[in-house]
Amino acid sequence: RKLLKLRDEGAVSALDDPRLYTLPALRRRGVPPQAINNFARELGVTTADTTIEVVRLENHIRDALNETAPRIMAALHPVRVVLENLPADHLEEIELAYMPRNDVLGKRRVPFTRALYIDASDFREVDSADYYRLAPGKTVGLNGVEHPITCTSVRRDAAGAVTELVCRYENAGGHAKPSAFIQWVADCPERGSPVRLDEVRIYKPLFKHANPTDKTVVPGGWLTDVDHDSLEVVRGAVADIRLWDIIRQFAATEAGAQELRKGNHEGVRVQFMRIGYFALDKDAVLPPAALAGGRADDAKLVLNRTVTLKEDAKKEA
Repeated sequence: RKLLKLRDEGAVSALDDPRLYTLPALRRRGVPPQAINNFARELGVTTADTTIEVVRLENHIRDALNETAPRIMAALHPVRVVLENLPADHLEEIELAYMPRNDVLGKRRVPFTRALYIDASDFREVDSADYYRLAPGKTVGLNGVEHPITCTSVRRDAAGAVTELVCRYENAGGHAKPSAFIQWVADCPERGSPVRLDEVRIYKPLFKHANPTDKTVVPGGWLTDVDHDSLEVVRGAVADIRLWDIIRQFAATEAGAQELRKGNHEGVRVQFMRIGYFALDKDAVLPPAALAGGRADDAKLVLNRTVTLKEDAKKEA
């Protein structure tokens, strides 16, 4: 009855809304079956009315995905970077493994060009001693790239917002190993990069408290404890070209093809490095031509965040 009340009140979209803990909701969120089995095995069987901390389930989800989800680079809030000392037609092929220090999932070459994107969280205009990523005059490494980059200037629009970073590619040598490495995605349309994401859905706890039925902390009743800002939809994110490889590899398997025909896309699971684990949502549109390796112009890529990379110490259970 409470689940139906949440749906009818508009707090969730349906009974498979990824903020719920029904099996369809967990599946849509991208939770692998073995994580649920391991969680249930840990809890055992009891007739007592108990409240279980969500982090216990999340830990099992991370354990399962850490062993199976390929790693790719992405920027949820991309900022364009231009490497001023490289020619406009510069193109390298950088080989990256899907799993660090483990070739079980193989490797894939991605383009590295004069222009690329980084995430806005990897740049700060005012540097500080406890900040290790990019800032004006500061040098950082790019994942998998031989030489680091140094930010030399910042370009802004009429309103003063940062639109582009001008950096120098330190390929002349003489630089020590950088203390930090950041994600990047090449701006190389002829190689299909970046892969543009129509929506990335970031799900947070549906309720503000661990036990919304506890009237000592929620005197107004459990329905008043709903966090109506528990879903953040990010548009304009980008990922590297390996995302389409992962989708196509899933579609090439008999089991994967069957799931896609049913409209079940959550079997496509990835880790966006340093961001979190994500799964393709059923709202995604995957045209046959795109799955066959052709142009993906008509595709619609919608991903759900399954879980963060590690437990947020500040988050309530």
